[in-house]
Amino acid sequence: MKKENWFKSLNLADDKYLEEANPNAKIINISKKRIALSIIAAAACFALVFGNLWLFMPFNTNLPDVSRYSDSEYYPIIQKLNVLTFEKPQYKNNFEVIKNNIFDFFSFNLKGVAIEDIGLGTNMMDGAAPESEMNTGIGAITDDLAENVGDTYEEVTDNQVEGITEADRIKRSDKHIYYLDNQTLRVFSIEGLNSKELGHIDLYTNKDYYLNKWEFYLSEDCKTATVITQFYTENKQLCVGVVTLDVSNPQKIIEKNRIEITGSYMSSRLTDGKLILLTEFVFNKKDIDFDNESTFLPQIDTGNGMKPIPASFITSPEKLNSTRYTVVMKLDEKTLNLEGTSAFLSYSEDVYVSKDHIFLTHVFADVKNDEDGNKIRNSMTEISCLTYDQNGFEKKGSVTVRGYVKDQWSMDEYEGVLRVVTTTNATTVRENSYLNGENVSADILITATGQSNASLYCIDLKNFEVIAKVEDFAPPHEEVQSVRFDKTTAYVCTSIEMSDPVFFFDLTDLDNITYKDTGTIDGFSTSLVNFDNGKLLGIGREAWNTFKVEIYEETSDGVVGFCKYELQNADYSTLYKSYYIDRENQLIGLGVQLYNSTDSQRQRYIVLHFDGYNLVEVANVSLAGVSEFQRGVYIDKYMYMFGENDFKVEKLF
Repeated sequence: MKKENWFKSLNLADDKYLEEANPNAKIINISKKRIALSIIAAAACFALVFGNLWLFMPFNTNLPDVSRYSDSEYYPIIQKLNVLTFEKPQYKNNFEVIKNNIFDFFSFNLKGVAIEDIGLGTNMMDGAAPESEMNTGIGAITDDLAENVGDTYEEVTDNQVEGITEADRIKRSDKHIYYLDNQTLRVFSIEGLNSKELGHIDLYTNKDYYLNKWEFYLSEDCKTATVITQFYTENKQLCVGVVTLDVSNPQKIIEKNRIEITGSYMSSRLTDGKLILLTEFVFNKKDIDFDNESTFLPQIDTGNGMKPIPASFITSPEKLNSTRYTVVMKLDEKTLNLEGTSAFLSYSEDVYVSKDHIFLTHVFADVKNDEDGNKIRNSMTEISCLTYDQNGFEKKGSVTVRGYVKDQWSMDEYEGVLRVVTTTNATTVRENSYLNGENVSADILITATGQSNASLYCIDLKNFEVIAKVEDFAPPHEEVQSVRFDKTTAYVCTSIEMSDPVFFFDLTDLDNITYKDTGTIDGFSTSLVNFDNGKLLGIGREAWNTFKVEIYEETSDGVVGFCKYELQNADYSTLYKSYYIDRENQLIGLGVQLYNSTDSQRQRYIVLHFDGYNLVEVANVSLAGVSEFQRGVYIDKYMYMFGENDFKVEKLF
């Protein structure tokens, strides 16, 4: 036995010599091999079974179970979001995944791909050098204290609705001009060429903020400025900040109150000392965590930390089509006390505010099959109406119309009727076999043909029924570019190429709506403006590289061009709020960018005067900053123009 064990211990010896020295060694080796083969066979069987299970076991297509949140007040929202965020597997199992990846890999390499690098650059505008005949007041802060005692508020912004003030980058009193120069609020004196900056305050200097989201209000007593902005927190949370400032002493501006809301800034209105704030909260499907309410609910911090909006304040359709909230808040202008909140889940950003109502839009697709089995997809818009008063918000009703709304100017409330202009869009999707050589392929060729147009709808706000409409009044394939309502009339500009039909509607009798077509006018207008004296002002393009401002007049044949101003090789601001519209003095001011000028002269601010016959350029100055942020105001023969860290004054006429 000892000898046998000794031979076994020679594990490095040749089996042949072991067998000769020990007759039982051959039997032992055979047993070892059988055991090894058995293990290998078992492992192979296990791998085969496991591999087949892994390859061919169907993926789970059932919705995740969220019943553990049934006690939460947000459970109905969680259930809807669970359906919206669940992504059904594209393939049945892992075998199909591997097969398709291999097929895609070889298809990609056989076909070859040509990649063209496209460089995207940003033109940075240098500040313009001061011109000899103009005053540059930045940095020339006076030592005199000037408290705003007895200042009278003067409106500068061309608001859509009378009595409803919109936020802007410029406001004024009879003694001072206030300009929000990105994160800096500056106060200027009104002294013609001797005007100067009296004081300023920097806000959110330690934040990563959006320059294009800065706006503010000035109170009726000219002592409070309410600034609204958008920024990222340290943990990369997108937020909207609202700050009230005491500006009664321009040289010593003091912060008073502040609130923050998760999301991004959409719009706001000020009426009777109440701030109507509209924000948008969008979350990523992949980041949603129902255990963490901040990942799927908008939150407000009024000074005690972020708190989610109560579920009773949230409205949502039965089936969600986006992870977007539109949040409406009512705040006291001076104290920022929250007086009402309402959130709409799966609603878009187009909002119109009238004297008594807030209208929000929800765009969705209506898909139906025709007689041939083709799918017809129509864009639809659900419009929800909120009332707002001292008690907060209350949902009044909703209505659905064909098409989608371009912007706030496409909606208007007049004498209990909401008028809406939409771009109607219908797409037909067809499935057909196609020829592959002389044979019919088994694959399906999907073709989609679309046709757009424009429609007008009139909705009775008592019962939210469409009481009048004019559908598809434009030429085929046209889209709405701009709309302007004026009590019982409406102007609509449509375009798809460089032609500009302007339609005039007479809405005096809703049972008999009439309209006139101008025919074809070169270019198109991105903004239409009522300019008094029966004239209509259009701001847009004559050609893709030519900026134009045009005066239209109504004739028996429709709306026709009267006179126009053109500027070649120029771009312009399409933000209506950036235009200075002075109907009393027939002035238009706005920023433009010249393509062929030097950097120091590229950004310009122009002022046009309509003398009854022509549009005459009365000012064209170099002004730093992008066109959307530039502002101007005309006061007592002087034009005051503001840009990024730049201020110019020029005497007109």
